[in-house]
Amino acid sequence: MSDTGAEIRQRIRGLLVDLSGSERFADGVPDSASLRESGLPSTGLVSLLVAMEDAFGFEWDDDVEPEALRSIDSLARHVLALRN
Repeated sequence: MSDTGAEIRQRIRGLLVDLSGSERFADGVPDSASLRESGLPSTGLVSLLVAMEDAFGFEWDDDVEPEALRSIDSLARHVLALRN
């Protein structure tokens, strides 16, 4: 059974909580908001991308569009696209 977009977004939020040690950041960022503009440092984004590889069982392509890395929504769409 495959995850829905909502389930994937929730799992990404869980990864953000695991990485930060607090729910405060993950709960305060709207799904469509830029993670960088919301305060996620570049090292945090890299850690999130690595955690997503482990959690969702894929590897990021070197040529992934930067827009795919922008928000929780865009990250979830990317995971869904890989599963289709």
